[in-house]
Amino acid sequence: MHRSQADLAVTAAVAVLACGAAEGGVPTAVTAVLGIMLFAAPGYLLGQLLLGARVAGLERVLVVAGLALAVPILGGLLLLATGVPLHRGAWVGLLTGVTLLADVALFLRRRRWRPAPASGQLARLRLARLRLPPRHAAAFGAAVLVAGCGLGLARIGAARQPYPGFTQLWLSPRRDGVRTASLGISNQQGTTTRYRLVLLHHGSVNATWNLTLGSGQTWQRAIRYTGRYAIAADLYRLPDLSHPYRHVATAGDRVSGS
Repeated sequence: MHRSQADLAVTAAVAVLACGAAEGGVPTAVTAVLGIMLFAAPGYLLGQLLLGARVAGLERVLVVAGLALAVPILGGLLLLATGVPLHRGAWVGLLTGVTLLADVALFLRRRRWRPAPASGQLARLRLARLRLPPRHAAAFGAAVLVAGCGLGLARIGAARQPYPGFTQLWLSPRRDGVRTASLGISNQQGTTTRYRLVLLHHGSVNATWNLTLGSGQTWQRAIRYTGRYAIAADLYRLPDLSHPYRHVATAGDRVSGS
């Protein structure tokens, strides 16, 4: 294989190995190394396609870094727009697809190899590398802007991600030889919530508690019971007293709930 194609072989191998590692039981350290290489590969290949040999040094490094960040950001937005869940398989497929497509495009370009420029042209090219062309500055600025905005939106979205609140109600028989159960409520609604808890003994109201619990707060109590279908509990979210929000009942040592 021609030496100029060695990087294409390496990036293609990284893409294939990363796909295999994502599907198989590969050690975490190996998966992490392949993941980092797969993350960087599209940026390197797109840098080769867009910049060629005209840009070198720090400028090339910065542009490649910007492209490496832009690929998962723009690709992630595309996956979201098409309804694809952003799980590990989707990210691996995205980066692998971009890497292999860029490999093919760069391979076809390099097949159309042209003679090296004359010495005078080479000197002018080297001098031009000392300056930052406006189009490259614009491309790098756009990549940095997209990457920065994407990371900022990702952080804000993660912080403000709406998760549905819930309230946990339990009635758990204890294993201490005494027929008692632990009755409890855990408020995970994300806000202070008012409840009414009704304890039923053989279908009749045995006790009632009006509770106000802050987010993350828990209330519990030990309840003594007898009989096969001894006790049940209905939990209401005030002010609604018509429809139980949660229900749980004991049947001997079994517990059912909703």
